[in-house]
Amino acid sequence: MKKFLFILLTAALTACSSLTPAEKAERQARIAKAVEYALAERHYTVDIVMMYPTRGKAVNVAHDYSLEVRGDTLVSYLPYFGRAYSVPYGGGKGLNFTAPIMEYRSEKGRRGSTTISMKVRNDEDLYMFTLDIFDDGNTSIDVRPQEREPISYSGNMMLSE
Repeated sequence: MKKFLFILLTAALTACSSLTPAEKAERQARIAKAVEYALAERHYTVDIVMMYPTRGKAVNVAHDYSLEVRGDTLVSYLPYFGRAYSVPYGGGKGLNFTAPIMEYRSEKGRRGSTTISMKVRNDEDLYMFTLDIFDDGNTSIDVRPQEREPISYSGNMMLSE
C-alpha cells in the first residue's frame, strides 16, 4: 500500500510539474517583474554558483557565497583566487566586507538585461563591481579591485515570487 501511495504521489507531482506554454510565459513574466522590482528598490541578493579566476579554470562554488545590495550598502561575501599586488599582512579580508556604495549606475541592456556598475571602497582597496542581471535572475559579476587581479562570478538572484 505504501508503495502504491508513493508511486501515485510521484505521478501526481510529475504531472503538476509539467507546465503549459502559457503557464511558463506567466511564470517568466512574474520572475521578470520580481527582478525589475528588486533592482528598482536596490535591495537584492545574488547567490554565487561559479567563480572564474583570471588564471586557471572555472570553479564550482559549494558554499553560501553571495553578493548583496541593501540600498546604499554592498555586502560582499565572495571567494577569491588570484594574485594580490598589495594587501595587508596575513592576506587581508579579500572580498569579504560590508561597505557603502560610492557610485551606483543602472542601464537597461539588450535582450532584457540590466547592467549595474558600482564603485566601493573599504579599508583595504577600491573595487569596481559590474553586474549583468537578466530577466530570469541569472547574473554575471565582474570584480575589478585596484590591488588584486580581476575575477568574475556567475549566480542567480534570490527572488520571492
